[in-house]
Amino acid sequence: MTQAEETKKRGKSAGDKPARRGLFRRGTAPLLPEAGAAGAPLTAVIAVMSFLAVLAMATLLIVNHAASEWTSALRSEITVQVKGASAEDISNGVEAAMRVLNDTDGVLEATAQSQKDSAALLEPWLGEGNVEAFLTIPAIIEVKASPALRDNLDLLRNRLAAAAPGASLDDHARWHDRLASAARSGQALAFGVFLLVMGAACAISIFAARAGLAANHEIVSVLHLVGATDAFIAAEVQRRFFILGLRGALIGLAAALAALVLAGLAVRAGGGADNFLPDLRLGGWMVLWLVTAPIATCLVTALTARLTVLNTLSKQY
Repeated sequence: MTQAEETKKRGKSAGDKPARRGLFRRGTAPLLPEAGAAGAPLTAVIAVMSFLAVLAMATLLIVNHAASEWTSALRSEITVQVKGASAEDISNGVEAAMRVLNDTDGVLEATAQSQKDSAALLEPWLGEGNVEAFLTIPAIIEVKASPALRDNLDLLRNRLAAAAPGASLDDHARWHDRLASAARSGQALAFGVFLLVMGAACAISIFAARAGLAANHEIVSVLHLVGATDAFIAAEVQRRFFILGLRGALIGLAAALAALVLAGLAVRAGGGADNFLPDLRLGGWMVLWLVTAPIATCLVTALTARLTVLNTLSKQY
């Protein structure tokens, strides 16, 4: 083989390689350059969308976890309140009520609070040291009941009324229903916000994809002339939007996790548990669920861009 033939063959094989690498060749500029909205601005917007999506998902998970804990505690416990005209009447009523509770099948545990414990519950509102001096505080008996007993409390309620006339039983059903209703409303609101963020991501992707096609109209026309199909161009745009969306989604996820960690530290430092605020600590399974939010944002961005390009090109060519 002559030197000229060898040089020609080497040049031919070197010229074949770029054609197989698609529109995004390493070391060279892409045939469809980034234009306007399909670059750094899109990454920034997707990061914001991902941040909001993660926060919405976190709110959904935290509300669900807190409501489950609260309602579970209410479902497993009942409260007996013993009133009386004097401390002696209350003490006698507590003894009679405890005898009834200890003789009742389904009562797993019954604990009578002391007068000091009951007074401590009122002191934040009435002042320290003023409660026991001026008020006759009803006694509270905390009862852990089996599910079978909770389903039929009428007999226990009648026995308590007969043994201790000042005793009343509260199964917390009213509070359970209110908490469950509030939790469902919070979950629906958080899920609605999540869907709204996904819709906004779709709208932004449509705008960015159309803007990119309009800015590269001449290049797209040339690609069609040389035989590029709509699916080929759409795939390249989808790949770019996926990379930009992934970059923005990771930024948004990191920012949201940092915000949640700081919020959890602030709640615990401020005595959140004492103020009945939900625990904002994220368990391992919660973090796994939170990761789905940026992934969904990224996939929605890429797929929307692909469908937009296919729809636009089908009308133009």
